[in-house]
Amino acid sequence: MTRLLSLISSVIAIGVAIVVLVGLLSGAEVFAGTTNLLLQLAVMTVAVTILIGIINLLGIHLRRILGRQRGWVYSIVLVLSTLLVLVLWLTDADAENMALLEGVQVSIESALAGLLLFALVYGAYRLMHQRVTWAAMLFTVALLIILIGAVPLREVQVLAEIRAWLLAVPVSAGARGILLGIALATVVTGIRVLIGQERSYRE
Repeated sequence: MTRLLSLISSVIAIGVAIVVLVGLLSGAEVFAGTTNLLLQLAVMTVAVTILIGIINLLGIHLRRILGRQRGWVYSIVLVLSTLLVLVLWLTDADAENMALLEGVQVSIESALAGLLLFALVYGAYRLMHQRVTWAAMLFTVALLIILIGAVPLREVQVLAEIRAWLLAVPVSAGARGILLGIALATVVTGIRVLIGQERSYRE
């Protein structure tokens, strides 16, 4: 019985994957409706999953608040913030949503970006303190060029130009390499689903 269910689930997954792949690549009207339906079902499944995750998160923090467990004050802040955002979204309060986005989320992101500076400097210090290697020296020099080159002073104009080159060439190349890796991993996972090797959907 278990093998039969595994076989049925594999056939359904492979069949759906082939239909969606053919519909997206060919653009034929025969597969257009089915492909759109399957994609909408996938989006709805993701949305339901996110909703379940939010409900689970609220349940965990509500239990922490009721039990006065460690960190329950932060749980109150999280629950109230979540409820506030939901109320604003349900009431279509666009101005308030933008105010929250710009006044809270952007401020927090800026603070975290500022903390990243100290994390990088501390990481370079730890690398050079443990052992001086060419890799550690390269990391430290690149970090100093990036940080000092961001300072808007004429005295460091040369470093600013080197910083711009570093961001435009090596950093951009690394980012594209990461994107290519993600794309290849996606293709490999899709192929494994098509040939029946990837069966995580049964779990």
